[in-house]
Amino acid sequence: MMARPGWGNSILLKKFDFWQKSNFSLPNAMVDFIGAETTMSTMETTNMLNSAHPNQQLRRGLLVWTRRVLLGLLILLVALGAIGAAYQAMATVRDAQVFPPLGQLVDVGGYRLHLYCIGQGSPTVILESGQANSLAVWSWIQPAVAQATRVCAYDRAGVGWSDNGPLPRDARQMVSELHTLLQNAAITPPYVLVGHSFGGLVTHVYAAQYPLEVAGLVWLDVEHPEQWTRTPEGRAQYQQILRLSQVGPWLARIGLVRLSNYFPPVNELPPQAASAFKAWVDTTRFMEVNAAEFQAQLASAAQAQAAGALGNLPLLIVTATDHGFPPNVATELEAQWLTLQNELAALSTNSEHQIVGGANHGSLQVKEQDAQVSSAAIHQVVEAVRTGKHLQATVTAQEVLPSPENSGR
Repeated sequence: MMARPGWGNSILLKKFDFWQKSNFSLPNAMVDFIGAETTMSTMETTNMLNSAHPNQQLRRGLLVWTRRVLLGLLILLVALGAIGAAYQAMATVRDAQVFPPLGQLVDVGGYRLHLYCIGQGSPTVILESGQANSLAVWSWIQPAVAQATRVCAYDRAGVGWSDNGPLPRDARQMVSELHTLLQNAAITPPYVLVGHSFGGLVTHVYAAQYPLEVAGLVWLDVEHPEQWTRTPEGRAQYQQILRLSQVGPWLARIGLVRLSNYFPPVNELPPQAASAFKAWVDTTRFMEVNAAEFQAQLASAAQAQAAGALGNLPLLIVTATDHGFPPNVATELEAQWLTLQNELAALSTNSEHQIVGGANHGSLQVKEQDAQVSSAAIHQVVEAVRTGKHLQATVTAQEVLPSPENSGR
């Protein structure tokens, strides 16, 4: 429907109709005047439009320029991402050629796990790494323990030289894979399971699920099942790491993790092991499996919590004293950590708890002096299994004095 003319326009239309019907004609002078007025009005309108035109052109030009800049930046980012991804792929292939598997690849049901065993004797010590860590981190401890018995390190599915495995990457899935690995590789029990950090949850679940196979446990500064849930600090840290774990794989795929040296070399390890471990943490797979394991962290913790007490199973806990907490809350949080470690020691009536003064969470594995304390703890449990001798009956923490080399740390 057409718009209805306004009131003023209706009057003009009626007057024009009257002039036509009455053959009324305006004087020439008046016609000329009206024509002139109309022309002037038209010129004013045109001038107004022309005066606005430069501003519109400017705005239109800025919009076009902004679009071009954004498009250029997008093309640049895509190009840089493609170059970074190509660099990441080539560097990963190169590292895989430089650092071949140390042990054997064992099929566990359509995918293979990397297993490396040295030494002779029984019980066999099984080394369970922290979150997403390859077996390179055991390079001080494994040969030291091999002097007394057979000791096996392995890479969990998705880690190091092992193939990727099914999701979720929780403790129960890892225990199933480890049990199949040991069976298929003909590594017979009894076992002394050694877990570092997250590996404590896995070994706890394994001991509960296969109690006849496990003769002893050594836990090196391991996670408590309530580490991420008991305190506000723990819950906040969990959420922060969870967010980072979701971003990490994307940064690794375009080479940013490698280029930025986000994970510096662990120079405390033997040189070859340090290089192999650095090559591993720079891969995209490291960030992917790290994310997968952490995203199943609460499920793994719940499974360990449900595993319950350990009876009189020999259990030796080694605890560090430096976890990198901010100085203003370090004393309080270290005390909380020690409380959690004492609770873990109470899971067995045949336990001992050693505190390594000056050691940090990782140094119990990777720094030679602190790794010697860890190796000695493993030897102690192996001997207890062989002789039937009980460990220290109480859960009171025993201070292990650091060496002079560590005391300044």
